Amino acid sequence: MAFNTGTAQSAPFAVIEADRSDDAVVVEVTGDIDISSSPRFHAKILELLERGPATVVIDLTGVGFCDSSGLSGLLRLHRYCTESGIDLSIAPSKVVRRAIELTGLSSTLKLAG
Repeated sequence: MAFNTGTAQSAPFAVIEADRSDDAVVVEVTGDIDISSSPRFHAKILELLERGPATVVIDLTGVGFCDSSGLSGLLRLHRYCTESGIDLSIAPSKVVRRAIELTGLSSTLKLAG
């Protein structure tokens, strides 16, 4: 009996501040949000939020995979934004939208598109 002992490769991960105005920011995320990239995802978004925008859109349309650590990161960001008075919207890819809907988070997170 043979087993594959190789490790799966995640898609390259990136967080890019795509657009910024005086009170709003759009952040594009590409790649996979998983246990290895989730801490970087969360830290980079928090860094952008600390600049004090009134509105933030996290564009996840370039994300091909999001595990529970990624969903947990989205919830932590939602909590931070709620406490800070920041309007947070998430533009999910089909894969991310499905994960959000299957876990019931669509009633908590504000989804765009």
